Amino acid sequence: MPVYLILYLTLFWVPAALFVLLGLGACAPATRRAFWAASAAMAVVSVVMEYLFLKFDVWFFSEKIDRLLGLWIGSAPVEEFVFWFGATPFCLAVYLSYRRLFKKNA
Repeated sequence: MPVYLILYLTLFWVPAALFVLLGLGACAPATRRAFWAASAAMAVVSVVMEYLFLKFDVWFFSEKIDRLLGLWIGSAPVEEFVFWFGATPFCLAVYLSYRRLFKKNA
């Protein structure tokens, strides 16, 4: 079972999708644009960083250590892109939620 894929879909994509569907609409248009611009910029940075780190052996992937789905994009498993593309919207969603929560209570 590809635990790595399931873990990051559950930890990042589900909460981020819920925030986008339920919480982002309540944000100002400028905040929504900033959310999507930051997500896109970090996606590009993440892809470049992933391949650089693989090229310079900062990390590696092995089926013996952790079962992967088996789909590869170049030298990186698809699970890495699930992680990178899910982490940014999730972190931004947490930040925007806390900012909104503490702005109301301030």
